[in-house]
Amino acid sequence: MEIATREDTLSMGAVQGETATVECPFCAEDVKATAKKCRHCGETLDIALRRAEEALRASERQGNVYMNAAVSTGGYSRPVKSKVTAILLALFLGGIGAHKFYLDRTGWGILYLVFCWTLIPGCIAFIEAIIYACSSEDAFHYKYG
Repeated sequence: MEIATREDTLSMGAVQGETATVECPFCAEDVKATAKKCRHCGETLDIALRRAEEALRASERQGNVYMNAAVSTGGYSRPVKSKVTAILLALFLGGIGAHKFYLDRTGWGILYLVFCWTLIPGCIAFIEAIIYACSSEDAFHYKYG
């Protein structure tokens, strides 16, 4: 059993003298053999046009993945956080988690607020201020934006 291609079906319809139709491979509805897209499901039937659309979609998706990147090439980019501000907030208001809220670590900020009466978050914030100060600018921006 031989599978008829789109061109074979087109030539068969032309021989019979009626409007040539083919079955859409996506929705199984009859469409004109010269159609570029199916009028029922909207899928592209022309192979060259389909490949061009897929290549365009792939190129659009390629540059839009930002996994905590410090610098983006387009679209939305996170605001740059100041390393000095984070250090000062950790030193002076670290016991209540101000530096965590500033660095968009809201969950940790709330945890610091809940346990601020124990003075443990203040000690941890002091250590974090030292860690922030010892890290390079690139490493800080890579991790915190």
